[in-house]
Amino acid sequence: MSIVGDLGDDAGRPLQPDHDWPFFDADFSVPAQMLAQVQALTPRAAALLWTRHVSAHPVETHPMQLREEHRLQPTIAGPEWLAEFDAVSSEHPAQSGRVAAFLVSHFQAAGAAPVLFMASRELAYALTPAALVACWPCLLALSDESPLLYQPATGKFVWCRPHGALAGGEDGQESAP
Repeated sequence: MSIVGDLGDDAGRPLQPDHDWPFFDADFSVPAQMLAQVQALTPRAAALLWTRHVSAHPVETHPMQLREEHRLQPTIAGPEWLAEFDAVSSEHPAQSGRVAAFLVSHFQAAGAAPVLFMASRELAYALTPAALVACWPCLLALSDESPLLYQPATGKFVWCRPHGALAGGEDGQESAP
């Protein structure tokens, strides 16, 4: 069953050790029950969600290509993710730091509504908020070039900037059709 139900069951694929390697890396220690709450999206589904929630402009295919006046402008500063990313281990799980606390507080309003990790128009994952808190280092291992976290149910988003800063906000406009 798809985490993003309105796209249908064929919108996602199971996580695969070769393509989605960080989720299976022992350094990140992601429990199986969390992996079950992560869905890799097909490029077609990712493109549809990008067009619907981020940008329909053909040249804006990556978060760093969005124009300066794009409607998703951060209004909330978050903690630095880079130092915590480097410290994640079995002794220091991803769920125990300031990044996890920021993500929980930012995406808590919609309960289990999925959060999308969008590295580009064609690379995206859908996660429950609980899985996001456990798996954020895996996502940033896949792409740390300004990926966008977006929760369609609330319109809330978080930018993961390459220099290590998190910033968030809320989409105040209607999504593209």
